[in-house]
Amino acid sequence: MTTTAQQGGVIPDLDIRRIEELTSESAVPDRSRVADILDKARTRSGLDLEETANLLLISDPELKEGVFAAARAVKEGIYGRRMVLFAPLYASNECSNNCLYCAFRRDNKELRRRTLTMPEIAEEVRILEEEGHKRVLLVLGESQHSAVEYAAEAVQTIYETKTWRR
Repeated sequence: MTTTAQQGGVIPDLDIRRIEELTSESAVPDRSRVADILDKARTRSGLDLEETANLLLISDPELKEGVFAAARAVKEGIYGRRMVLFAPLYASNECSNNCLYCAFRRDNKELRRRTLTMPEIAEEVRILEEEGHKRVLLVLGESQHSAVEYAAEAVQTIYETKTWRR
C-alpha cells in the first residue's frame, strides 16, 4: 500500500524489517558509492532503501558532512532560502527516557501521559488544516507506545487525511 504526498509524490510504506536487514548486513559504503548516492539525491528523484541504508552506515565525519551538504542543497532547491514553519502535532508524550530538558521525561510524574489513536491523529490534522496550517511536525516521546511502527502509521494517517476544499 502507498500513500499520496501533498505535492503529488508517492510515499511507500516503510519496511522496517528490510531497513534493519540492510543496515545490519551491508558494509560501510566506500567514498565512491557515497558520492554516487549523493549525486542521485541532489537530483531529487528519491533514494531506494539500500541507498538510504548505505547513508545510515556512514561514520566518517567528512562523509557525514557531505550528506548534510547534499541535504541542504536539496532543501534549498525545494524551499529556497526561506523559513518554513511547522505546526506541532503531539501524538504521544509517553517516554522511557529521562532527559532533564524535556517535559516528556520519565520522572515527570505531573504529566498526564497519552498516546493518540489514528482517528484522533486524523482529527488533529483536519483541525490544523482548517486553521490554515500546511505542514505538520509529528512529536513523539520514545517508548513502546511510540515505536517506529506507530510513528510510520501516524505519518501514513497524516498523509491520508485530506480536508482541502477546492
